[in-house]
Amino acid sequence: MEEPKVGLRERTRNMVREELAQAALKLFVEQGFEATTVEQIAAATGLSRRSFHRYFSSKEDVFGQWFAETGRQLAAALASRPNEERPWFALRRSFDDLVQGMSERPQSLLITRMILHTPALHATHLQKHALWRDALADVLQRRPSEHGRELGRFAAAALVGAALAALDSAQTQWVAEDNEQPLGDLLDQAMSAIAPLPDPRLP
Repeated sequence: MEEPKVGLRERTRNMVREELAQAALKLFVEQGFEATTVEQIAAATGLSRRSFHRYFSSKEDVFGQWFAETGRQLAAALASRPNEERPWFALRRSFDDLVQGMSERPQSLLITRMILHTPALHATHLQKHALWRDALADVLQRRPSEHGRELGRFAAAALVGAALAALDSAQTQWVAEDNEQPLGDLLDQAMSAIAPLPDPRLP
């Protein structure tokens, strides 16, 4: 009888966390990250500062937790790709849902610009890279390579690092152009500049 109660508690906790995160993002977009206080975020949802800290350790942690969850989603997307796809192509396709979600939400451009241009978020941005690199490399090294062998950890991490660098370049250009070109097209260009995106099937 206890399991449903635990499940309900966790669902309620997740709902409050999501409400706080959405309130924080709205305030970040409206008045800037550094001008937004924890008290303002909490007040926007009818909570106290103390209650806010039950869900997030700081306002930076709003991004930190989102980055961690997105990293898990990216790893799951990569794990779902067919084994016959080449690693570089599979990595590109693993970004599809992220790119689509960012492209469909108008605030994503503003939030991305804020993350790139706010010094206080640089450490969180680097943490994101480490989380995503490790999560994706764990999956990539278990996939068969073009010669039927698994990639070593070093090679997997190098490929993921290059793909994330391409994603960063695409997002930077996307922000600079103010969405003149679709983010997905920019990512294709950036990844192809590192290594041509191969045909999805091995010859």
